[in-house]
Amino acid sequence: MKKNLANIVSGARIVAAAFLYIFPTIDWRFLVIYTFCGITDLIDGPIARKFNSTSAIGSVLDTVGDIVTYMALAKILLVQHFVPSWVVIWMIITGLGDLAAGLLSLAKCKKFFIVHSLFGKILGGSIFLFPFALKIIEAIGVETELSAHICMGAICVISTIAAIESFVIQTKITDPETKVKTICGFIRYCKNQ
Repeated sequence: MKKNLANIVSGARIVAAAFLYIFPTIDWRFLVIYTFCGITDLIDGPIARKFNSTSAIGSVLDTVGDIVTYMALAKILLVQHFVPSWVVIWMIITGLGDLAAGLLSLAKCKKFFIVHSLFGKILGGSIFLFPFALKIIEAIGVETELSAHICMGAICVISTIAAIESFVIQTKITDPETKVKTICGFIRYCKNQ
């Protein structure tokens, strides 16, 4: 049971995230389920490491959970017209940058992986907090659409930095379990090679 606990947590997140698609707006019910998805995303990795049960399937489940959760959020934002087309294009381009980094690792190491870099973590946290920021902006009476666009612009910048950071790190890294998570760590890694 302990060996599968992380995968069970990730699977529960995928099931919960699927329920997010039934909501037409970001309301308290959406936020409760969304918060559950965020908490399970935070704990599945530490659980896997604690019980020495990290696995390829666990990594896939974690990624699928992220995709299902954030696509549900994107669906609502697109339906409510909070997301301008430039944001969608920008996020697709940075996503392609991550894909290119993974393909680079596949060509070099015969294994597809994407380094979970510092800015990647910051990006994930920023995207996760976005609907809560929208609700706070709405509650204090600030113009929601403009504020949402400013927040999304910041997320796009973080996304770009994360994609560049990940790609640069993966130009030299050959081990998916590497501890290199930042450009500074990358520089130290290169000096020690």
